[in-house]
Amino acid sequence: MKSYVPATSEKKARKLELIISTACKLFADKDYQHVCMEEIAQSAGVGKGTIYIYFASKEDLYRSIIRYRLEHLIEILEKAYSGREDTVKNLRSFVIHIHKFMTKHPFFYRLWKKEEGGIDSTDDAGLYELKERIYRLVREILEQGETEGVLREDIDHELVAYLILGMTDALKKSPKDIYKREKSVDALLEVLLKGISRGNVSSSPVYDEYRHIKEPVDEA
Repeated sequence: MKSYVPATSEKKARKLELIISTACKLFADKDYQHVCMEEIAQSAGVGKGTIYIYFASKEDLYRSIIRYRLEHLIEILEKAYSGREDTVKNLRSFVIHIHKFMTKHPFFYRLWKKEEGGIDSTDDAGLYELKERIYRLVREILEQGETEGVLREDIDHELVAYLILGMTDALKKSPKDIYKREKSVDALLEVLLKGISRGNVSSSPVYDEYRHIKEPVDEA
């Protein structure tokens, strides 16, 4: 399967963005099988043949939307991170840039949430590697934090990276008036860096009696 054809001029770049934005909205609003190339072309105001200049098929277009947006997001994140030696600022910048990107591209966010869990190392469109680059960037920031002495040395980088991205995703699902305020990002970092307890609270309490509530089994 061929990748999307990169735009070689400003005019082509605008047309490529138009096609991707239009198709992304349609794929976000409907199931994949209910979207056709004719509908995408009509909604974008271009000929169907124009779409095939950039994409080999509907599947190629669908996968390319995700790849195209992820590549742009990663470029933004890497530029924001590059060369700055301050873990807290880097974490804040990371969360804010994902926050703003997903707000700017809400249909991509919905499409990405549909597909994110199903992307694995066998993916042939390079999506898994792009997904992993985002996680690697978080892990690099965490490693930097250890070097700076800001973070503990015993943290599980992989687990914390998933927690950070999960918390960022939770912000996106919050009411818009909360999510748009950058102070919500600061609150997220406060919880992440300081926790929510008021002192030396153990995360592994000892039970006098452990109560395991058995859930009823659904009948087949």
